[in-house]
Amino acid sequence: MKSENIAAIDLGTNSFHLVVVRTTASGKFDVIADEKESVRLGSGGGDLDHLKPDAIERGIATLKNFAAIARTQNARIRAVATSALREARNRTEFLDRARKECGLEIEVIPGHEEARLIYLGILQNMPLHDRRILLVDIGGGSTEFLVGRNGKPDYAVSLKLGAIRLKDRFFPEDPITENSVRECRHFIRVALAGVAEAVQEVGYEVAIGSSGTIETLAKMLQVEGAGADSELAELEITLPHLGGLVQTIVGIPDSKKRAQLPGLDERRADIIVGGAILVEEIFQLLGIERMLISDFALREGVIVDTLQRAGAKHSHFPDIRRSSVQHLAENLLRPESPALRSAQHCAQLAVRLLDQLTMNKIVRGLSLNDSFLLESGALLHNVGTIIAHSGHHKHSYYIIKNTEALLGFTRLELEIIALIARFHRKALPARKHSEFTALPPPEQTLVRLAAGILRVAVGLERGMRQNVRDVLVRPEQSERKIIIEVIPRRTPGGRDEDVSLELWAARSKTELLEQALNRQIEIEVRDV
Repeated sequence: MKSENIAAIDLGTNSFHLVVVRTTASGKFDVIADEKESVRLGSGGGDLDHLKPDAIERGIATLKNFAAIARTQNARIRAVATSALREARNRTEFLDRARKECGLEIEVIPGHEEARLIYLGILQNMPLHDRRILLVDIGGGSTEFLVGRNGKPDYAVSLKLGAIRLKDRFFPEDPITENSVRECRHFIRVALAGVAEAVQEVGYEVAIGSSGTIETLAKMLQVEGAGADSELAELEITLPHLGGLVQTIVGIPDSKKRAQLPGLDERRADIIVGGAILVEEIFQLLGIERMLISDFALREGVIVDTLQRAGAKHSHFPDIRRSSVQHLAENLLRPESPALRSAQHCAQLAVRLLDQLTMNKIVRGLSLNDSFLLESGALLHNVGTIIAHSGHHKHSYYIIKNTEALLGFTRLELEIIALIARFHRKALPARKHSEFTALPPPEQTLVRLAAGILRVAVGLERGMRQNVRDVLVRPEQSERKIIIEVIPRRTPGGRDEDVSLELWAARSKTELLEQALNRQIEIEVRDV
């Protein structure tokens, strides 16, 4: 791939981060600019369900500056938002202003995807690909836990535990009290019970911490001379030293006096109490003795993910999107089952049809990612049969949209895949389908085209026998018509398989594709 500049913006609950990188032909990157701004976008001790007007103003002002920095570097920008915007009921106001005033389309990513991206980020500066890593990332509104190896997550979860959330719930004002500290610890222990059990079950070799709270505690220990390892030359936190530091932090009831602690940014003086208690409880409940600190996190993970989507190859990072689609199909349709083989063949035919339509310039402007979304929807179109065959297209939609097993996709991409599966049979996409009409117009066009292609592909696999080996498209411009030529599979004896059932089924499924292409479609066996 060619070299270019890419910018990633991480809209956290406490801080916004920007990193601008220059990519290399090998798919790696060098950081050329980075910025951080304390915004305090989210606040509240429970759900962060409302963005306050002053927080919105701070956030938009910061995004304007970050976007300007990125554009001076001619960088392509990708912005992702975490817990504050995940939970805010008025997030549309913020997202609309970011689009109009800053020219930014912001992806609001789910918690497990946040964990996966952070994992990709830390692997960029910590060569631990072959070790089973426990990742802990504490933000203002949430904490992400992930156990993974070789770039593949084995366990990932996001909890509504964060430094700002704990501060607002237990330490809203000075002075902090012993009772509030005790209640905070009890709350955290209850919240972490499930994570502790899951992490103990999967196990890990190395603990890695990232983001502001953990990095701050490590730097405070380093100032004390208790946080550096001469051999690794990395920031770290060890349990004995952490206990003493937390005792010091909670022993200062006033945030102004606490701000004078060596190594503590005064802007974190109010939220460090809850954050420090959370880190200590995580160490104790998850059995952590030593944690290495990564200064790479979500934003660098966004860069890696963006490069992967553009086709960059890295031996340490599997194609997590493709593998997660395959794994979900196998888990729900069963490996080596006729249903899985049929779904795989439908996906092959669907992608082949799209390739043929593109090659003949009947379809224009689609990307490799659009083709992959079609392929994913085709492979998963029948997973709803695990619930019931009746209405299984609707069940498939629900599973695809709501599962946490599909990794690496944006919410919009998951919605597109789910709708492609939803409309592979029965009713055509229409205004009465609120999920479809909620899509932006370009994505509506993509869903109609992809679902139309999938309907024909499903028809060509009507007998679940893989009798159709290939398809070709022959346009007839003068008649606004295209011919889909079907190439049958050959029998061991050298004869063509009978595809009359497949032709009949496919011919009955052309209506949506004809509408999407504005052309008449005929399907016939290729005359050889």
